[in-house]
Amino acid sequence: MVNEYRHFSELKKKMRLVVCAHNKLAKDDLSNDALAYVIRDGNACYKIYTSEFCGGHSFWMHEIGHILLGHLRFEDETNRQVFDRLMGTWQSFSKYISFKPKDENQTMLSLISLLKNYAMDMEVNSKVFDKDEEEFLLKDMNQAEFKRLAYISENRLAGWGDAKRRLERYSYQKHNNKKAILVTPVLAENYNFPRGLSWRQYIDLIILTPDLVMPQICEKLRAEQGQFIEKASKIPSEVIRKAAENQDVILAESLSSGSGDEIGVEKTCGKTRSFAIHKLGPEVRTFITERAVDKIDDTRADYLYLANRGKADGVLRGKSVEHSDYSAGNVFVIVDTSGSVSRERLAQLLELFSEIRGSVGEESKVIFWDSDLQRIDSLSQGINEIPVGGDTEIASAIQYTASRFCGENDKLFIISDYYDYLDKWLSEVKKLRCSCYGICWTENRHEASYMNEEDFYAFCKEVETLFVKL
Repeated sequence: MVNEYRHFSELKKKMRLVVCAHNKLAKDDLSNDALAYVIRDGNACYKIYTSEFCGGHSFWMHEIGHILLGHLRFEDETNRQVFDRLMGTWQSFSKYISFKPKDENQTMLSLISLLKNYAMDMEVNSKVFDKDEEEFLLKDMNQAEFKRLAYISENRLAGWGDAKRRLERYSYQKHNNKKAILVTPVLAENYNFPRGLSWRQYIDLIILTPDLVMPQICEKLRAEQGQFIEKASKIPSEVIRKAAENQDVILAESLSSGSGDEIGVEKTCGKTRSFAIHKLGPEVRTFITERAVDKIDDTRADYLYLANRGKADGVLRGKSVEHSDYSAGNVFVIVDTSGSVSRERLAQLLELFSEIRGSVGEESKVIFWDSDLQRIDSLSQGINEIPVGGDTEIASAIQYTASRFCGENDKLFIISDYYDYLDKWLSEVKKLRCSCYGICWTENRHEASYMNEEDFYAFCKEVETLFVKL
């Protein structure tokens, strides 16, 4: 069976009773539009839009499913129904997304629309496609998405940088795992829900299990929905317990959660100082100073000092003169300027490095980087205004800094939110000749954020990191 769906003929027959037009999406709109969607135009007419990259019957059948299952009807009424259901558990959902208090109502309405789309996709994908046909849907989606991203990247349409990064990461994953994918359809079984339910039943299941569904939804939307920002998928206590079980990190301090609770964990073989998240203050200053400033006692006594230099008798007299030939190591600071934190708060953190510029090497530098080099400032001469960046690709910054500056006595600091490809970071860090330290900023003091759990633990095992709330 080559993408010949069992229900295809049945759907075509039912569509004879529906007024529907099929349209192609313009290529130049690919950065803003989905690969396929359907709208209701008037009371009874529907318009299905698909990209020319969409091969096979998968996308067409999916959009037909939305029409035949009545998903585009009575939108205002269904929104009110979901709103009433969501009100009772809103706090369980809101903790996963970031918004300003004044925007709370609009955020809730946006989330309602999002959850409805997920629930309706679950219904369509479990009723239109049989279980053994989901591989066809997955194949068609990934082929279309690959072509879309390639076209955006090659023609430098809006969002081409992100499209390029997604393709590069996909290529990297594909090299290690032949089953790697770019996108996945919304399937009920992926959320541990039964197949074949109505979208309203799926909404009820989602509302009953927000902590099961929301982390997956946030992860899926991280690059797709800018207004839905995942605060974190794990709280520190869970991270700490898992890290302790895996013997991945050193945990020497209790959480700064305000509760006063301490989690006793023995020190292990890793290098991360603590998962305690500090405010920008004395702890951070101490962390930087202790690691950036050398504590080498290289003074010694010289007993052949000519004490009576310039006197007539020319008698040599021993005298102890302490001096040192040691030169302080340089400090190189890579700063992630992708915009995850305000320039004002980042400037406060960099000021802590400015305080020690007299105690480190004169060649110390601050390297501002997003997906490429933005600027290099001399630490001794002072830091200029912090630039504003875009995408993030810090592995190339580590490679750049190591190849041009870092010597054995130097120190490298990485300041970022760690939302990047940490496996690539680690690969570059292992090539360094100097010591490396991390300062990971997080917007929520109770949560440590990271993109990939396995890569996160591996990096923290190698690089001593302090978590800071800016």
